[in-house]
Amino acid sequence: MGSIGDNDGGSLYLYRSSKTAANMVVKSLSIDLTNKGINVVALHPGWVRTDMGGPNGSIDTQTSVNGLRQVLDHISPTDNGRFINYDGTAIAW
Repeated sequence: MGSIGDNDGGSLYLYRSSKTAANMVVKSLSIDLTNKGINVVALHPGWVRTDMGGPNGSIDTQTSVNGLRQVLDHISPTDNGRFINYDGTAIAW
């Protein structure tokens, strides 16, 4: 929902705008903190079957959390400023 490049669904203007704004904060922080050796990334948990995600979500909470933990375990300076899916794939800003 926060990707401009990966938006082929339209609608949900306010929700998408707030997600995109949060992603801009992440990107700016990644630039400002790089000299301190701090890596900043945006993580996408996937479309998770929860009360908010609904029953049609493509993954369960365990898959999402396990994937996010794997991504975090392997973050390196080359990931700084990236938007990363729970499965480790890059998401277009």
